[in-house]
Formats: sequence, C-alpha cells, structure tokens
Amino acid sequence: MSKFKNVLCINDNEVTLWIQKQSLLKTSLFEQVHTFLNGLDGLIFCKNYLDSNFNLDENYPRLIILDLHMPLMDGWQFLDQFTIDYWPYFKETKVLISSFPIDKSQVEKVKKYPFVINLINSSISAEYLIQLFPDSID
Repeated sequence: MSKFKNVLCINDNEVTLWIQKQSLLKTSLFEQVHTFLNGLDGLIFCKNYLDSNFNLDENYPRLIILDLHMPLMDGWQFLDQFTIDYWPYFKETKVLISSFPIDKSQVEKVKKYPFVINLINSSISAEYLIQLFPDSID
C-alpha cells in the first residue's frame, strides 16, 4: 500500500483518540498519526507544517478526523479557520467528522465545507478508512 505521511485526529476524549489511532495504523495508509485534544492544537500543527515546508510537498495531512464537541476550540471553529488558512494549501485533505451526537442541523451546516466527506457517530474501522483511499492500495 502507498502511504501518506500525516493524519490528524482531533477529539477531546483520549480513549477515542487511542482507538482512532489504532484503526489508522492498522490500515498501513499513514506513516504518522498525530492526535490533539482540541481544534486549536490541530490548527497549530497545520501552521507549523506550512511554516516549515514553504515549498509544499505531498506530506501534508490527507485526512483529519474531527470531533465537533470540544472545549477551547470546537470542530466548527476548526472548520472555519481551516477553510480560510489551510484549505488553499491542503487541497487533497479530507475531513471526516466523527462526533456524537450528530443532528439534522449539523448535517446541513457541514455541506458548506467541500472537504468534509462524511459525518459518522460510530467508531471508525480500518476497513472503512481503506475505502476512503482506494487508489492508495496496491
């Protein structure tokens, strides 16, 4: 399988982060799984990446798994700031919202973000993650 360098998991629940990281590593699609307890720390990672890689390469995060309900900076605030500051540089990045609960208004609201590929309120399996990147499988 081809590997992407980075994936971000942003969730204020440490157990959920651990489960997501294990599922991601099981796929062999990603070399490094970075976990953050709030959206602000995820944005700081993106900023540091841009600052250190002025000539962008293929190693920027290809997947962000994002919780909507977090203190300090929630998922909506993250999405708004990511759209303005990082989406122009990370054009192939996909965001998967993994949050509970998800209601109808959130499903509608998320449609304004073209890089959000799905909203799920269950755990993420390795098989599901592989389906997101079928071209990366040998």
